[in-house]
Amino acid sequence: MPHRGSLPIPATARPEAPVRAERFRAALQTRVLGRAGLGDTGNFRALLLEKGDAVLRTGDDVILPLTGPVMGWMPWKEGMRLELSSGAQGTHLFLGDSTLDRVLQRRAEAAELRFLVARSSFMRLGPDNSAGEAVAGCFTGILSETLNPGPMSAAVVESLLHVLLVHLHRNQPASQGDGTQTGSTKALAGRFTALVESHFREHWRVERYARELGVSRDRLNDLCLRAYGRPPARLIRERLLVEARIYLSTSTLALGQIAGILGFGGASQFSRFFKSLQGQSPARYRLSPHHAAQSERAKQGALHAWP
Repeated sequence: MPHRGSLPIPATARPEAPVRAERFRAALQTRVLGRAGLGDTGNFRALLLEKGDAVLRTGDDVILPLTGPVMGWMPWKEGMRLELSSGAQGTHLFLGDSTLDRVLQRRAEAAELRFLVARSSFMRLGPDNSAGEAVAGCFTGILSETLNPGPMSAAVVESLLHVLLVHLHRNQPASQGDGTQTGSTKALAGRFTALVESHFREHWRVERYARELGVSRDRLNDLCLRAYGRPPARLIRERLLVEARIYLSTSTLALGQIAGILGFGGASQFSRFFKSLQGQSPARYRLSPHHAAQSERAKQGALHAWP
């Protein structure tokens, strides 16, 4: 019988890795990977195709053939399919938005990586690419931690995912050469929108974005006008408005709660902001018969639908 003053010892929860991983080997027939088990939130797949062939079908009649060795990163949407040939061998991972947010959170290079992960990217592996062993090691490590999670498995997996994304970024054409491409108007505008995607809830001022990008405020203003036809301050406010519409249309949260999530000081400040851009109060917008279609377009992916 335990001592009367002793406290019960809680059962230790089984640690879980934040990524689902699976090894696939040569089979007798083609295998198809679809959306099963991924839920309704944003999802991403990473693929290491060591040997054999695969076909990526995007769901809009685009077919991309792949031949190993290759690594791929794919934002996963309804209707997408990955067909692995009978001789295909490798590993695939899938993860959600929350995991990706933790991987990129508070890292200096998060803006560039967020721009990368918003679209499908691929890198050839093999003897002419020194990153091959490192990439394979990351997949192996993630698979191991997923199958046999231990203390701080999530930290290990998220660190390895970050390394994978850095290698993928290094191997994209825009991050090679003499650096002139990364300083172009188009590239800087893309980095700006990715940076906004990471920090719009923090209400950074335009000067902060310019400093993070290594340009002057006037230069940032000029490139946003040329790329998007609006100044940076307007683009930042529009991104906040997109998120506000989503919360108003898809949640039952009170205005004060939404205001807090979006970084406002209170419901009144949020209401003034929303009305100044939308032309109606948040409460009236929630009752509007037109808001559902607007927010449905926004939910398709803010980085794609904006700006």
